[in-house]
Amino acid sequence: MDSKHLALCGFHAVDAALRSDPVAISEIVHDGGRKDQRIRQLLSLARARGVQVRRCDRDVLDRLAGTVRHQGVVGLLPHAPTLGFSDFTRWLAGVGPSTLVLLLDGIEDPRNLGACLRTAAAAGVDGVIMPTNVGAGLTPAAIRVAEGGIHQLNVFEVGSWTRVLENLKAAGIWLIGTAPDSAAPLYEFDLSGPLGLVVGSESNGVRPVTRKHCDGMARIPAADSLSSLNVSVATGVALFESVRQRGLSNPITNTEISDLS
Repeated sequence: MDSKHLALCGFHAVDAALRSDPVAISEIVHDGGRKDQRIRQLLSLARARGVQVRRCDRDVLDRLAGTVRHQGVVGLLPHAPTLGFSDFTRWLAGVGPSTLVLLLDGIEDPRNLGACLRTAAAAGVDGVIMPTNVGAGLTPAAIRVAEGGIHQLNVFEVGSWTRVLENLKAAGIWLIGTAPDSAAPLYEFDLSGPLGLVVGSESNGVRPVTRKHCDGMARIPAADSLSSLNVSVATGVALFESVRQRGLSNPITNTEISDLS
């Protein structure tokens, strides 16, 4: 995903967004070391327009802006654009035997959503799919937690959820949901092939409409005193179990180990 689609960078773009009706941005992130009149006027306008203002260092601004020149100020969109159904169908045509997909079925807390996205990027996930108007969506809070990981992912937000699930299965992707009440432990599943890992909301888990399309439901074993994990933690455990199994299927040879040393 292009970082230009997640943020407005520079004084001109941010000023124009602040003067639009309705205001096009929800938060301004600025270089805390900059004290000149231009930045003071911009921040004053932002506060007058009810836009949240946050100080940070230039490293944070550089990550938000990517390759775009930001001049020490970035405006975050209230809901970042994502890829749609037509993009999804084009992407689906290229899936292969090692495709790994994460389906976020209504994550409610944007910080959990951001953490899931950051973990997905670290695990090398090929695509993240979310239903439209269900859950938090890709808000600035989610983007902040995801940090640079958001730029390494294909994130699809789609309305035809049942059709998406059916298309994934038709493409040969095995759908495995996570549920603390499942009798089958995660580690008994073969997660090394084309896989769509499904995680549900913090309050209700995987929705029934999604669950009936899953090929299996997996439980992450935990102590009896704490039967379930935070959704972003559970996502990380499940994704990296798949990564581990894929590594066993393609073990590093002694020659490769030597090359790494």
